[in-house]
Amino acid sequence: MLPSMLTNRGQPLPRPIAGWSVVVTFVLIGVALAVTVWITRSSVVDASDALQRGQALALEQAVRADLVDLDGLPTKADLETILKAHADDGLRYIGRIDDRIIVEEAGTAVGTSLGEAAVTMRRERFVEVGDRLRLIARPFPQMRGGRRPYRLAIEIEPVQARDLRDTATLAAGVGIVAAMFLLAVALYLVRREALRNREERDRERERRLASLGEMSAVLAHEIKNPLASLKGNAQLLKSMFADDASLKNPGKAKSKAERVVDEAVRLEQLVGDLLEFVRTGEIRRVDSDPGAVVHEAAISVAAAAEHLEIDTERAPRSWSLDAGRIREVIVNLVDNAAAAGPPVKVTVSTERSRLVIEVADQGPGIAADDREKIFEPFFTGKTQGTGLGLAVVRRVIEQHGGSISVLANPGGGALFRIEIPDR
Repeated sequence: MLPSMLTNRGQPLPRPIAGWSVVVTFVLIGVALAVTVWITRSSVVDASDALQRGQALALEQAVRADLVDLDGLPTKADLETILKAHADDGLRYIGRIDDRIIVEEAGTAVGTSLGEAAVTMRRERFVEVGDRLRLIARPFPQMRGGRRPYRLAIEIEPVQARDLRDTATLAAGVGIVAAMFLLAVALYLVRREALRNREERDRERERRLASLGEMSAVLAHEIKNPLASLKGNAQLLKSMFADDASLKNPGKAKSKAERVVDEAVRLEQLVGDLLEFVRTGEIRRVDSDPGAVVHEAAISVAAAAEHLEIDTERAPRSWSLDAGRIREVIVNLVDNAAAAGPPVKVTVSTERSRLVIEVADQGPGIAADDREKIFEPFFTGKTQGTGLGLAVVRRVIEQHGGSISVLANPGGGALFRIEIPDR
C-alpha cells in the first residue's frame, strides 16, 4: 500500500486560511480608511464653503452697521476706514456700485476689471474669485436728499475656511498615503502567502516523492532477484517444452510458458521504471549541442519515425545540459506524443535566456484538470504503463533548474513545453 498517495488521492493540499484572513483584514482596513478619509474631506469642504459664506454675510452686516449713520453716499475715505477696521476679519476690498459701475472703492479687486465686475456681481450674490469670495450686498435704503439706493461689492479672504480646507486636504493626503501603505502591505502579504503555499505544496510533494521513492526502491530490490529467477526458469521451461516429444500437446505447454516469460518481462520493465524513478544521482551538466541531443533522441523513437518533424533552426549551438538525462526526457515525451496521435513536432529554441524545448502532438489533448496530475507518480491514462515516465521527466528538468508544463496545442492535441536556464 502507498499511504501517502491514498491519503491525498491526487487532490491539492488544503491551504491554511490564517494568513489569508490577515490579508483580507488589511485590505478591508485600507479600503475603509480611504473611503472614510474621502467622505470626511467632502464634508469638511462643504463645511468650509458654508463657513466662508457665513463670514461674508457677517462682514456685510458689520459694514452695514458702519454705514447706517452716514448722511450721504459713502466716499472713498469712508470705504478705506471701513476696510481698515475689518482687515483682520478678512475684508480685502469694498466698492460702491452705482448704475452697474463701481464709482468708489477701497482696496484692490481680484480678477475682472471694474466694469466687468459690476455686471457679474449683479447676476450672482456670491462669486469665488481666486482665493477670495466676492459678495454683492443687498441694496442700501434710499439716502437723505432723495438719492436712490446703492449697492456694495465686498471681497473677503476666508482665512478660517481656507485653513480648515487645507487641514482637511492634509489629513486626506495622510489618510490616502496610509491607505495605500496598508494596501501595499496587503499585496505583499498576498504574494508572500501565495509563495508560502506554493513552497509548502512543493515540500509536501517532495516528501511524498521521497517516501514513495524509498518504498519503491525497497520493493524493486526485493522483487528484482526472484523475478530474474522466475524469468530464467520460465525461459528454460519454454525451451524444454519445445523439445519434449513425450508431451501430448507441447504447443499448449509452450504457449503457457511463453505467457509466463512475457509477464516476467513486463514485471522486469516495471522494476526498471521504479529504479529509474528513485534514482537521485546528481546530474552532470556540460556544454552540449541541444539541437543535436534532441534530434538524436527524437529519431530513436521508432513509433514516431514516420510522422516526425524536428525544428532546430533556432536552437543555440551550446547549452549546459546533462545530455544523457535530457535524451531520456525527449525519448519519453516523443514516445508519449506518438502514442497520443501523430504527427509529432519537436522544436528547440531560446526565449528570455532560457532553452525551450516543445513536443506537440495531434491527439485528443489533456484535460485542464489533469495537466498537473499527469506529472504525479503512477498517474496514467494508458491501459498499460506504470505512470512513472512523466514523473521522471519532471524530476530531471527540475534538477536542471528548469520547469515543464503542458498546454493545449494550437493545432489540436497537447504541447509539452520545457524551459531550462543555462546555469
